[in-house]
Amino acid sequence: ALLKDKRDFVYIHVEAPDEMGHQGNTMHKVKAIEEIDEKILTVVKKALDDAGEAYRILVLPDHPTPICIRTHTSEPVPYILFDSTCVKNQKIAFSEKTAAQSGIYQPDGYRLLDELIQ
Repeated sequence: ALLKDKRDFVYIHVEAPDEMGHQGNTMHKVKAIEEIDEKILTVVKKALDDAGEAYRILVLPDHPTPICIRTHTSEPVPYILFDSTCVKNQKIAFSEKTAAQSGIYQPDGYRLLDELIQ
């Protein structure tokens, strides 16, 4: 849609990790996240790279669903904002722990769209 239909914004919501959190299934939650990386993010990133387009990708859950309690919480969520024009060779895990350690925090989640669409 981004390349063929000349769209400049696409929203993709995948429910699988949340559902696995509700089921308390750690193995399947990890697998769901890995499949999002492999089958969605990698594919979209490669297509945009191959097209030579500048782009930004925002990746985040809509809310935490910890395996240990199997329900939603109101804790902050980690997010990654990738900008193809400002690539850094950093290998940092994407987790609640590393997000908290980063000191980067957006209390009003809807403001992340402002950061995405600068």
